[in-house]
Amino acid sequence: MKKRRPFNAETALRIYYAYPNEIGNPELKELFDVSANSTVLSIKKEVRKLMIEKGVKVWNPQNVDTKTTYEYAGIDIAAVERSYLKMKKLGLEAQA
Repeated sequence: MKKRRPFNAETALRIYYAYPNEIGNPELKELFDVSANSTVLSIKKEVRKLMIEKGVKVWNPQNVDTKTTYEYAGIDIAAVERSYLKMKKLGLEAQA
C-alpha cells in the first residue's frame, strides 16, 4: 500500500534536480521528512519493488531510482514545478 506523505515543494524540486538518477538515505529522509532509519528502509523496500516491476536498475545498490521514488510518493514533479513557479510569480509563499 502506498503511503503518500506531505512534502515541501522546494525540497522536492531541489532533490529531483540535484540527484536526477539516484537518491540515498539522506535525500529520502529529507524528502519524506523522516528521521528513523527503519522508516527509510521501509520506503526503500517499496521503491525497490516498483523498480523491479519496471526493470529499473541503479549504479549504487544502496540507492534507489529518483523518478521511481517520486512515483511511489505520488509526486508529479511537473505539476509541482508549475505550481511552485506560479506561486513565486504571484509573490505567495510555498507551504511545507
